[in-house]
Amino acid sequence: MEFRHLRYFLTVAQELHFTRAAEKLNIGQPPLSQQIQSLEGELGVKLFNRTRRSVALTEAGEHLVIQAKEILRISGNLQAELRDIEQGKRGELRIGFTTTGLFVDELSQPLKTYRRHYPDVRISLREMYSRQQFDALLQQEIDIGYVRLTPGTRQDGLDIRILRHDRLCVVLPEDHPQATADSLPIAAMRNASFIFYPETSGAAVPELVRRLCQRAGFTPTVVQEAAEVLTHIGLVAAGVGISVLPKPVDSLRPGGVVFIPLADDDAELCMALVTRSEERNMRILNYINLAALTSQDQKGEPD
Repeated sequence: MEFRHLRYFLTVAQELHFTRAAEKLNIGQPPLSQQIQSLEGELGVKLFNRTRRSVALTEAGEHLVIQAKEILRISGNLQAELRDIEQGKRGELRIGFTTTGLFVDELSQPLKTYRRHYPDVRISLREMYSRQQFDALLQQEIDIGYVRLTPGTRQDGLDIRILRHDRLCVVLPEDHPQATADSLPIAAMRNASFIFYPETSGAAVPELVRRLCQRAGFTPTVVQEAAEVLTHIGLVAAGVGISVLPKPVDSLRPGGVVFIPLADDDAELCMALVTRSEERNMRILNYINLAALTSQDQKGEPD
C-alpha cells in the first residue's frame, strides 16, 4: 500500500463517483478503478458497493476513511518533523552547567536566544561539576557543557571554547581583619581555616587553590566541605572558615561576607563551552553558532 492509494481512495469516497474522482485526480477513470481494486485486494475487503447508477462506501470503507485521513495527516507531519530534526529544529538539547555559570551572560544570553530561535527544541539543564561534565560529554549523557577550568586545560575527544576569565576571590566574614583590603595574596590566608568543595566533586576551584597554596609554601587547612556555593557563603558568614570562589558569585551580594580578589597572577578560572570533537548534530551546532554570535555582540564585535 502506498500513500497515493489512500489519496485515491479518499477522493473516490468523497465524490462517490469514479469519473468525477478521476478528473479531480487528473488521471484516467480505468486506472483509478484498477488502483481501488488493487487496494481492496491487498486489504482483503470490499471498500465500495458499485452499481451502474451509484457508488457507496461499505462499512469497512467508512472505517478506512477515518484511518486513511489519520495516516495521511501523520505522514504529512512526520515528513516535516523529520526534516526539522535533521536541521536541528526539534528534539532535545542537554546542557550541563556549573553553579557559577548562572551569574554570567555567557550562559544566560545564548539560552534566551536559542529558545527564541528554536522553540520546538526541548532544553534539558543539568547542574554538574566540571569534571562530571567532561565525563558526561564523553559518555554522550549531555550535549554541551559550561565548565570552569584552569587556562590551558585539554581533554581528549572534547573541544573547549574559552568564553571568559574570572578572578578568584577569597570570601571572608565582613568583620574579618582583612575584610577592607582591595586584594590579597593567597599567602595571607596561611593560617586560615578553609571551606572546600568535596574532594570527589570534580570542581575546578579546590585543585587551583591547593596549587596556589603550595606555591606560597603551605597546605590549606580544610575544616569543612560544602557542595553548594550558597552553603560556602553561609558557612563563611557563620565564622566557620573562609572560602575561595570565582568573582561572578559576588553578584549575589550576600550579606555578612566580603569578596576580596586574590592578587596572585594566575588566580583565575576560565569559563568554557565544551562539546564533543567533530560534532555533527545540527541541534548542537546551531547552539554553538548562536553562542558565538552572542559572544561577539557582547564584545561589540561585528557579526
